[in-house]
Amino acid sequence: MDRRIIKTRKEIRQALIELMKEKDFEAITVSHIADRANINRGTFYLHYIDKYDMLDKYEIELFMKLKDIALVYVTDDITMEEFINTRHSTMVNIFKCLKEERELLAIILQTRGFFSLQERMITIFTKFLRSSLPAFIKDYKSKYPLDFLAVFASGNFISTIQYWLQTDMEYSPEELAQIVWDIFSKGPLGALGIDLPKNS
Repeated sequence: MDRRIIKTRKEIRQALIELMKEKDFEAITVSHIADRANINRGTFYLHYIDKYDMLDKYEIELFMKLKDIALVYVTDDITMEEFINTRHSTMVNIFKCLKEERELLAIILQTRGFFSLQERMITIFTKFLRSSLPAFIKDYKSKYPLDFLAVFASGNFISTIQYWLQTDMEYSPEELAQIVWDIFSKGPLGALGIDLPKNS
């Protein structure tokens, strides 16, 4: 992509971030964004249909970036040991990305809400579960529907991100990744130190 396009879009995004600190999204106009970014309205419309299209594109770009990070180590011939060993570092990189994009993420959550993000995340998780799983996982027969697993995983992920933002990201990406991995691998009760009977 042309550097001038990247620079202009970066300035437009920064203008939105600054304006969101002053007023609600619905009160912000394209003129406000253009003025703050030091561009004319015509330049804005070369990149986006309107402010809603702009926000939608930001959301898509963010989730595609997260998807690329999540799949960086995943190949069809990866072993179970390799897959498990790379999950923690993958989660660290995901949370690092979200921390870098925290202002934009906060805007998306504020304007779109939990369920909008969850719907997009469900789509990503479902596609991953249906087409991007390594061979060793595809061979397993889950007793739960993939759609349910996608809803469960996406809801927990978005809730975790909301909590992290609300607590001003008090945990580092490394700390949060470890917490999430512990709960994911051990289950909520296991993470609490509760050992269930083997036949439970």
